Amino acid sequence: MTNTIAIVIAALIRIESAGDPGAVGDGGRAVGVLQMWPCAVAEANRLAGRQLWTLDDRWNQQLSIAMCKVTLEWHYKRGVTDPVELACRWRNPYSHCPEWYAAKVRRALGR
Repeated sequence: MTNTIAIVIAALIRIESAGDPGAVGDGGRAVGVLQMWPCAVAEANRLAGRQLWTLDDRWNQQLSIAMCKVTLEWHYKRGVTDPVELACRWRNPYSHCPEWYAAKVRRALGR
């Protein structure tokens, strides 16, 4: 894992759940330490090229980090190397990142 990706994942954990692997948000749709929606699991499996993770894996911190890593590495390899923009890809992989979320990321990264 690149240092940038490790830093971004640590920031995302602070932003999304304050490190609580039992966190539940968005009406129960987002769960775990990285507040993963079902579509995030599907995207990680798609990028991995096979079915590695299930929805229940969102509750496991190590597996959630592995899914996030696969997703962020895919974007990083395609030129998204700025930590704020990379973190924004976790929230919205293929669309605009709201400024309020980018601001949260900057604060978590100490920028």
